Amino acid sequence: MKNHPSTIALKRLFNKEYWDTANTVEFICFMNKLVIIIPGLLFGVQWWWLYIIAAVTSGGLVWSSTVKTLPTIILFNIFWFILAVTAITMHFIN
Repeated sequence: MKNHPSTIALKRLFNKEYWDTANTVEFICFMNKLVIIIPGLLFGVQWWWLYIIAAVTSGGLVWSSTVKTLPTIILFNIFWFILAVTAITMHFIN
């Protein structure tokens, strides 16, 4: 388990060299998504205003994914942006 690829990858989080601009933006953006997903899934709680931050952070993730050339993450975040805008719109319509 010591040389397992996931273990090696997670250890990189503790290296100062890992935290370039793209990886820092990516981390902050994903943490925002967790703040939305976990309460929603576990407790059925949603804060509509977090979707404003999610729309902005999706843009950040599209940028960092472009820098890191991760096309699947780019597509995921375009769809997440659409979801966030839809949630904001539904909040004001209902």
